[in-house]
Amino acid sequence: MAVLSDPGRSEAVLVGIHDYVNLEKLPAVARNLAGLREALTDPAVWGLPAEACTVLSQPGSAGQVLDTVRDRARKAQDTLVIYYAGHGLTDPHTDELFLALPDSDREREYTSLRYEYLRRAVLDPQASAQRTVVILDCCYSGRALLGRMSASAHIADQAVVEGTCLLTASAETRPALSPPGETYTAFTGELIATLTEGIPERPDPIDMDTLYRHLRVRLASRSRPVPQQRNRNTGGRIAIARNRAVSEGVGSDGAAPYGGVSDPASLADRQSEAERRLAEMERRAELLRLESEVLRQEAERRALQTVESAQRLANALAASPDRGVQPFWFAVPATRPLMGQDGSLEPVGELVPGTWYLAVE
Repeated sequence: MAVLSDPGRSEAVLVGIHDYVNLEKLPAVARNLAGLREALTDPAVWGLPAEACTVLSQPGSAGQVLDTVRDRARKAQDTLVIYYAGHGLTDPHTDELFLALPDSDREREYTSLRYEYLRRAVLDPQASAQRTVVILDCCYSGRALLGRMSASAHIADQAVVEGTCLLTASAETRPALSPPGETYTAFTGELIATLTEGIPERPDPIDMDTLYRHLRVRLASRSRPVPQQRNRNTGGRIAIARNRAVSEGVGSDGAAPYGGVSDPASLADRQSEAERRLAEMERRAELLRLESEVLRQEAERRALQTVESAQRLANALAASPDRGVQPFWFAVPATRPLMGQDGSLEPVGELVPGTWYLAVE
């Protein structure tokens, strides 16, 4: 069973940008910071000391964020929690995740905070935190799981601390959601509600695996973007909240918190087994997705190599005509793409059956 992280030896950095010069404003983000800070410092939830919960609202630069994260990573002795809420942007050339700052511009990625730099600040060799939780509530936050366009480079794989958990509000190709008229963004709203209300019929304290699965079910049931999670070592067992739905063996409705089961240990064992199987299914699904992506990239690479080879051959023939090469007529048995000579993977036309073509090179 998970053990609650020691709030007296832990640190949290909450970063949020709600007002932008060049991007859409996100007023709910300001409330996210206040609500999450209140939850984390609530003695009934975690009890993090107020001075250990640093809030950066509208940071002036990437350096301010990174310096603060590095400082708190070196100060924390138990658990370090990093939270970011705001616009997530992607580099059009590398597809990397960038975290928008107040003056960020979509056309100038260097005006935003590159996620890779945040990852490096967390993994500072002088950091003393034993466990790390990174929570991203922004569009395309799932790209953080891939790090620098590599499935093996995400923070949960390269962390040097005992346990690391990365929780993102959406997949790498999905936007996050800030519903109009709601106090918080969709993801953070569910996160705060879960921390402050607890999860009925679940152990106390709430570890990150349990928290993630509960958030996933809750958000999916409301047709909202579902979160993603990656753990390293014991990252999934990190606990930063007591389960308020469990109080001295009685649930919030006065019933036994284990659904009437007389043997809580037996129920916990079955829940653990079910969660283990679910985690294994998710792991296999992720491996299949990553393998498919690798195959797709390899197919594109080989196709490009083929086009480049053909182009070089055509250029060589044009530069040094071979008198032995004679024009000839040919036909195709099925429709074939006609590629251009500029090396593009996009065909310039089609070769169709029933037509004779003249090859002059």
